[in-house]
This record gives sequence, C-alpha cells and structure tokens, in this order.
Amino acid sequence: MSSTPQPTSSEPNEREPAPSDSAAPEVMASGLELTFDGGHQALADVNFRIDAGEFVSIVGPSGCGKSTLLRLVAGLLTPTAGTLDVATTARDDHRTAFVFQDPRLLPWRSVTANVRLPLELLGRNGPDAAATIASTLDLVGLAGDDAAKSPRMLSGGMRMRVSLARALVTDPTLFLLDEPFGALDDIIRQRLNEDLVTIWQRRRPTTLFVTHNVSEAVFLSQRVLVMTPGPGRIAAEFTVPFDLPRPPELRADARFAQLTGEVSAMLREVSA
Repeated sequence: MSSTPQPTSSEPNEREPAPSDSAAPEVMASGLELTFDGGHQALADVNFRIDAGEFVSIVGPSGCGKSTLLRLVAGLLTPTAGTLDVATTARDDHRTAFVFQDPRLLPWRSVTANVRLPLELLGRNGPDAAATIASTLDLVGLAGDDAAKSPRMLSGGMRMRVSLARALVTDPTLFLLDEPFGALDDIIRQRLNEDLVTIWQRRRPTTLFVTHNVSEAVFLSQRVLVMTPGPGRIAAEFTVPFDLPRPPELRADARFAQLTGEVSAMLREVSA
C-alpha cells in the first residue's frame, strides 16, 4: 500500500531518487523467521528490501517483533528460517551503528570520552580522532563546553545527542535506531527528529528506525513499514513523498496529516 500526497513545500528542495530495482540492496529479508528457545515465535515470513542510503521506519503494536527485527539486522540475533542479507561493508568493516532507547552512556566519562569509545574499540584513537569527535559533536548540536561535561550534567535530550554522536563517529553505512526518542517529551522529540533528518541528509547512512509514533515515522522516513502483532510480519508499506529538508511546518500540513492518518488506520486494522 502506498500514499500519494504531493510534496508540502513550494520551495525548490532536494528530492531523493527512487531506489533502483537493479541496485544491490543494503538489507534484504526473504521469508525471515525467528523462534526463540522455548517455542515463542517472534517473526514469521518477514520480507522487505532497503536500498543503500534509504531511511525506512517500522511501526507496529507492542510485542510485534520490531526490536527483534532490528537486532537480527545488526547481527545480534540469528534467524531460524529464511534469509537476511546485509551488505558486507556494513558488517565486515564495523560500519553498523545501533542506538537504543536508553542512551547507555558511561557515567564516569565525559561527553567527548563517551563519543571516543567506538574509535578506541576499533583501534582508531590516533591523531585524527579528536577532529573526528569534534566534527561529530558539532553535527549533533553539541560543542564547546558541553563536550567536557559528564552525562549527569546533561538533559535527557542532550544525553540522546551524545548517544547519536557515539554511533555516528565511525561514519556508519548502516544506522539502526530502536525507539531512541521514546522517553523524551514531545517538543524535544520533534527537535531531535528535525536534526536527525538533517544528519541523515548529510551523511546518507542506510537507516532503519523503529518507533511507536506514527507521526515521527512519517516525518523522518522515505518509507514506513507496518508490522502485524506477533509473530510479526510486514503487513503494509507506505511511501512518504515529502521533499527534503523537512521543516517543522510540515507537521501542520493537511497532506502530512492525511498520510499519518492512513498509516494509523492500517496499524489499527492489523492490530484488530
């Protein structure tokens, strides 16, 4: 299923080309299933394709397997049936990054030291590391005095920005986010959504974003996948046609509301 509202902005903006059917996908799932020890089936016959540089969101009812699917893509779990192909550059070159709902910062480290951690683990903490960290902190809106602060001195939104910077510092080709803004208030969440679109537009990692928030999914994504209750399957797909960049005013546009309503209606239908 797809939606056909027109772009919201009258200004000339960058428009992403449609994924090419001939291009090798970054992630491809076919007949994907996962059954845990004890017999609980989390996913059944999951099929989807994500092309390099796409931003795709997944919505679905609680317990449908959204987070489980993300962990399969990350290589943290192994499917029990079907196939899941992930581009070798993302896996073999350590260029997959994962952001969780909890920032999971090390409380004894400063902002800069938290962001440096992935570089240390990869043995890339050489002379260029400081410049890489500084540019990444600037990308997520953290600079100056914030870089020397400890996590306890930061607001929830700022801690999440540190978590984003830590994930982005290795310049990932595959960027996985599991409800990273779910615990934040709506205003901070909206601002981080806007910043994430900007970051994605600059870096262009292939991005898979899990959320319960339909409006968030539509605002961020090029496509939205809707999952059924567990065992989870992909029930529907919606194309999001709005231009980049996506300003805050987009949320008040009637066509944005229409598409959000269509995705919500499908989510209610599959959850009934």
